[in-house]
Amino acid sequence: MEKVKGPHEFTREGVLHAVAQLITCDDQSLAVADKVMFRNCLVAMRPKTTIKDLPSTYDITMYIHNQFVERLQELKKEILVS
Repeated sequence: MEKVKGPHEFTREGVLHAVAQLITCDDQSLAVADKVMFRNCLVAMRPKTTIKDLPSTYDITMYIHNQFVERLQELKKEILVS
């Protein structure tokens, strides 16, 4: 089994970021966030997880949108500076 380096503590923001990366970088459907088996995997990795800790499709959609808007603003600033 490969040892993976990553965060050492659980945060809701961390889970949201990781799931958003999975969806965007691995070409997964947004619906995966609401699949029972996927949510069970997240809970298996941290048994103390509550439903409020798990991101919904809406949460992920908003997170991806906001990250995209932030990136566009950064690019705009970089273009204006150069």
